Amino acid sequence: MSIIFGLLALILSIIVPILIEYITNFQVIHFSLFFIIPVGALAVGYLCSIGYYFGLKKSNIKITKSRKRVALLLAIICIVGIYYCSYAMAHVDETGNLVMAFEGDHVSNYAVDGYGRLTFGTYTKYIIESTPISFSYRRTSLGNVSNPIFCWIFAGIDVLGVIIGSFLAASYIKDNNPYCDNCNKYKKKKAIFKIPKQNGDEFFAELANYVADINSITTLKSIVDKYTDTEIKEYYECELIHCSDCYETELKFSLYEIKKKRKAEKNDKYSYSVKVNHTLMRDYL
Repeated sequence: MSIIFGLLALILSIIVPILIEYITNFQVIHFSLFFIIPVGALAVGYLCSIGYYFGLKKSNIKITKSRKRVALLLAIICIVGIYYCSYAMAHVDETGNLVMAFEGDHVSNYAVDGYGRLTFGTYTKYIIESTPISFSYRRTSLGNVSNPIFCWIFAGIDVLGVIIGSFLAASYIKDNNPYCDNCNKYKKKKAIFKIPKQNGDEFFAELANYVADINSITTLKSIVDKYTDTEIKEYYECELIHCSDCYETELKFSLYEIKKKRKAEKNDKYSYSVKVNHTLMRDYL
């Protein structure tokens, strides 16, 4: 299943940039922010790999280094595929201009001084070295650069962006889908309640006592209700993570605080989890 999803994502990540280039003459993979952040390449690498990792999740297969290498291979194939499809579309029209359309003579019928006949390899080299790189700030053009060495550096940044995008896809699946090594399957996860930040200390103290007593007649829901307010601005969000086979269960807490634009945002520096007996989670399982 992972290979099927991976191939589908690979095909899609090649078709979409090529289709955009065909319609708008804009190459998505070369789009960057602040001159060096390869946003387009990151997106292509992410899209190319996320299908493969999604297939691993659906098949309950753990993401390992060897499987990351498979995703990396797909990302590299994606880069080559985009360049090759661009080469397949490249034609010379009646006026002698290079166009991305299936009209006129294909570039393979032509030769360029210093490059020879335009095969896939020589065409790719020619395009990288001769296409000027445009810089702009707030829709104002700052100029163009067409130095071959400079162009190869930016081409390398694009390749690096696709590779990083592939690793970002792996991190997203791993971070959001805990794996049970005992049962070789992904655990189930769901958000179950929120506790106001101001009630956190008292709640966590009572939670510790509750978790330590597996014979407690008190329910977690009754404890949560005691500390929940009707209006919550800053809060701890609790996720229930458990394996449906071995019943390994834990509560993972994230902290959301008011930051910019008066919206609660996740504090990435805070993380707290506690293992619990699954019988104590009867109100939420």
